[in-house]
Amino acid sequence: MAHNLADLFEHAVDAYGADRLAVVEDERRLTYADLEAEANRWASALSSLGVGAGDHVGVHLRNGVDCLALILGVLKLRAVTISINYRYSGPELRYLYDYSDTSVLVFHREFGAAVTEAVSGLDAIRHTIVVEDGSGVDTLPDGALPARETLDAASAGRPGLERSGDDLYLVFTGGTTGKPKGVMWRQEDLWRSLGGGADYHTGEPVPDEYHQSKAGLGGDPLRYLILLPLIHTSGIMPSFTGLFAGGTMHYLPHFRAADVLEEIESEKIQVAVVAGDAMVRPLVDQMRRTEPDTSSMFMVSSGAALFSPSVKADLLGLRPDLMIMDAFGSSESGFGGLGVVTKANLDDGSLFSDHGPRIPRGTTLQLVDDLDEPLPDDSAEIGWIVKSGYQPSGYYKDEAKSAETFREVAGSRRVFTGDRGRYDGPDTIIMLGRASQVINSGGEKIFAEEVEAALKAVAGIEDAVVFGVPDERFGHRVGAVVQWSAPSPDGSPASPDSTSDAAGHPGDLDAVGLALREHLAGFKIPVAYWVVDRVERHPSSKTDYGWARRLVAERAPDHDRRTDAAGTA
Repeated sequence: MAHNLADLFEHAVDAYGADRLAVVEDERRLTYADLEAEANRWASALSSLGVGAGDHVGVHLRNGVDCLALILGVLKLRAVTISINYRYSGPELRYLYDYSDTSVLVFHREFGAAVTEAVSGLDAIRHTIVVEDGSGVDTLPDGALPARETLDAASAGRPGLERSGDDLYLVFTGGTTGKPKGVMWRQEDLWRSLGGGADYHTGEPVPDEYHQSKAGLGGDPLRYLILLPLIHTSGIMPSFTGLFAGGTMHYLPHFRAADVLEEIESEKIQVAVVAGDAMVRPLVDQMRRTEPDTSSMFMVSSGAALFSPSVKADLLGLRPDLMIMDAFGSSESGFGGLGVVTKANLDDGSLFSDHGPRIPRGTTLQLVDDLDEPLPDDSAEIGWIVKSGYQPSGYYKDEAKSAETFREVAGSRRVFTGDRGRYDGPDTIIMLGRASQVINSGGEKIFAEEVEAALKAVAGIEDAVVFGVPDERFGHRVGAVVQWSAPSPDGSPASPDSTSDAAGHPGDLDAVGLALREHLAGFKIPVAYWVVDRVERHPSSKTDYGWARRLVAERAPDHDRRTDAAGTA
């Protein structure tokens, strides 16, 4: 047997069968045997449509049983899943379908109109399959096959294929700074990096491919609530890790704070997988209002998005016994580092510097200068964070970008993560932020993520995006899009959950600037602000910088200190 994601899942099925619950979505509760039967039906149905090894299947679905079973079914055929951002529409969606060479597309009915427009004239898409979701959308592509009828006619037997650890898994970047790109991973390397196939701290491989399924036999299954989208590695890889070890995965198709806390309370969830501030802030506000019983939960695991110290402190203030796992990484680097946060080490300030989080270097992270030369451990210079170890083979259909991102340093291949950092002793790196979001203001380098974290810590601000705006004197200054917290029923500031359409209350942006000066140098304070009802983010909760750029291009700022005679630089 190979170190292949489908094989590893089948090992878990062989170990747990019909005796253990694998996945829960509302009233759908499938054992490991049930989940495999559904995945096998997907494999059989797709095979009957001509899908085989190496073919690309688009997954345009929200979280749930159908999404998970489809992904497993595609992998069983040695085919390749194409993760579709379900917030895309029009040209973005058409570009991704075309660029990814999708040949069969599976989508939820709610996306029918966008899918119909995007697939028109794309001859490479041979078949479309619609999964019912109760939305009642009428517009569907011609010839779209009904998923349930197609699956009911398919075989539930396990495909008899010999797979390989070399089988391709394509991970798609969020397209935060441009068009999305496919990152090509060998499945064994992806498993080693993000699926529990190696120790996260040392990189030491597990003894064999049965290690995880055997380990899960020793006790009761862990109950996970996966709130990150399965179309993103931060959602699917924790799901695989949990399934390989016999855990039970819980999914909600939509993120609503009240529904999340109800699921935690009623299902006795133990581990919640979230996307930093974007999910935890509304959860904290809902916990304050309703005081649910979350005592079953002992861990919150975050990835893919900023999880600022102020929001961690708010959560630990309500649940001081919680452990927070804050993972650092990307589609290109895989696992990059792990911060373990408790109330004790958050209170003592050891996890964060004045500029960013401290992350353990482990055996894979290093800093290099602009000439790709390694920086000494005692260097105070800001460098590029590079990673060795398990990594992708490159970008799909982009040799030039592959050569730029994956290159030799001191005789070994490294991933250039695009992040900037500074050593903080021999074992730790202070992560400063993405180089693509650095603002050069009169020669001063300002990291957008530092300013975003400071803005989110200001009372009354729910969310923020920071970027450079042109400036005649300094070249660029700091600009920000901000979302005010909506007032709670008792009049105190509170965050709306992700489905609220309440417009934020008017705020005092001069007061925001004064509050920021307690934590930031003056040149880092935004000079221009755009106020919005909601900051738009990708399904993974990563910042949608494309949306922010379009916004500032279309309208003047709501407040600009440079045009105020009382404003000071």
